Amino acid sequence: MRSTREDRPGDWGWWTIAGGVAALLFAALAVTVVLRDGRTLPGDLWLHDWCVAHRPAAMRTAATVVTDTGTGLVPYLLAVGSGVVAGRVLARSGWVWRVWRGVEGLLLLLVVQIVRYWVMEWIARPRPPRADWVSHPSGLSFPSGHATTSATAALLVAGAAVLTLRGTAARAAVVAIAALWAVLVGLSRIYLGVHWPTDVLGGWLLVLTVGGLVWTLPWRRVPPPPSRTVQDAQE
Repeated sequence: MRSTREDRPGDWGWWTIAGGVAALLFAALAVTVVLRDGRTLPGDLWLHDWCVAHRPAAMRTAATVVTDTGTGLVPYLLAVGSGVVAGRVLARSGWVWRVWRGVEGLLLLLVVQIVRYWVMEWIARPRPPRADWVSHPSGLSFPSGHATTSATAALLVAGAAVLTLRGTAARAAVVAIAALWAVLVGLSRIYLGVHWPTDVLGGWLLVLTVGGLVWTLPWRRVPPPPSRTVQDAQE
């Protein structure tokens, strides 16, 4: 009998640890930002000034293109698509269940956005000086909306890959591409001068916190995809 994720709690226990550590780090960072009362944290100003001083036209254009993928239609399509794909590994893998999993991915992204917005309004951290902006952001600074949105979508894509792809190389490639995209989106916000580095770090920590919590919920512990041998035997 093939073991399931319930049979092997160690498979999801690491997410519990990662989520707990991320939650502590996020809380510490948020409190520090509040105590600083809008002032920059160590490293914020240095990296911001370096980016402002090293922005040739080609790099500004590239950063703008990357940053535009971190909000709007792209991350929401990725969230829904990841949910639909992940539905393939469930016992109830009909189209209705797959649609629900897509809705579930969308809802998770929306929940993260609501939490981020609440934290952003509560902390009310000012953005870097307007004169340093390349794009035209809206709202307050901490945590970064683009970094949070893209990281959530990337986490959902990575989760779908781990659940559905059999080959280790294929899983690693998809996870690496998703993570690289989220990192580039976050870095683009710093490079364009619209966020402090710790705003982006806060967004990433918030996503890891929520991701760790969601993955440990009982209804998320679904079986891994069957191996080729098992699948052929069933057919």
